[in-house]
Amino acid sequence: MTTAAAAAQELGIAVGGIFKSLVFTTDTDEVLVVVLPGDRRVDFKAVARVAGCRKVAFASRERALEATGYPPGGTPPLGHPHALRVFVDAAVLEYPEGYGGGGRPELLLRLTPAELLRVTKGTVGTLSIPTEATTP
Repeated sequence: MTTAAAAAQELGIAVGGIFKSLVFTTDTDEVLVVVLPGDRRVDFKAVARVAGCRKVAFASRERALEATGYPPGGTPPLGHPHALRVFVDAAVLEYPEGYGGGGRPELLLRLTPAELLRVTKGTVGTLSIPTEATTP
């Protein structure tokens, strides 16, 4: 799937039930993974605050692939070749289960928020803002 909306439509679920795994670099050159519902946008300042750094930016395609072992668009929230800090948006916890990247853009991994937190040892925080489509 190329977008959260396309994946949600294919599965017949709400877009928020697609858990996006986004790869960031910090001002100290650390690579982070941020997981958020597909219907939300990342709040860069919130991620930096929760991660304890001054600034975050999207990792380049090459850096994301090197750090996670997976191409952008299919990046799972777990199973990376090296330990990465994972941050989970609090909005993910509103879903009984969701689907995250399964290693390739056409593959999805079904998991509950509890499983996600257990296997990633993720840190929960308010890391996103609603997209215009989800704003009442």
